[in-house]
Amino acid sequence: MPLDEIDKEFIEFYQTASRVQGADASLGTILAVLYLEPKEISMEDLAKKTGYSLASISNKIKMFEPAGFVKRIRKPGTKKVFLCAEKNVMEIMKKGFTMKHDLVINLAKEKIPNIIKRHKGKKLSEEQKQKLKIIEEYYRQMLKFEELIHEMLKKIDEIK
Repeated sequence: MPLDEIDKEFIEFYQTASRVQGADASLGTILAVLYLEPKEISMEDLAKKTGYSLASISNKIKMFEPAGFVKRIRKPGTKKVFLCAEKNVMEIMKKGFTMKHDLVINLAKEKIPNIIKRHKGKKLSEEQKQKLKIIEEYYRQMLKFEELIHEMLKKIDEIK
């Protein structure tokens, strides 16, 4: 199962893309190999192709499973775990934006107004007033980001 030139070049691209997003190159390698596989691949074969241990692959995959970027598949009659990657880039982006909205923005909408409400109108030092303004601006930007995400999701759906 040696990698050919197409594999190597795409893996190098994915490694760089991973690093610029703050992840390590091993994650890029694993995702690139998975992305290039036309069908599902066993974790054992993925380990052979990438040179990483099953434990390392399993840990990396756990980060992307909840978002739907990678799926674990169990086949009847075998104890092997198979993996496949979502191939639709627009769907990947949509899931990423949806997760950002559901996790970060909804948390901000739940928690930040209460922080502002509890401290607004209190006797605050100048430094505390500045911090409260920073928090208010953060919240305003989160709401704008939410609008942007909704627009992007609409555009993605239009393109599909």
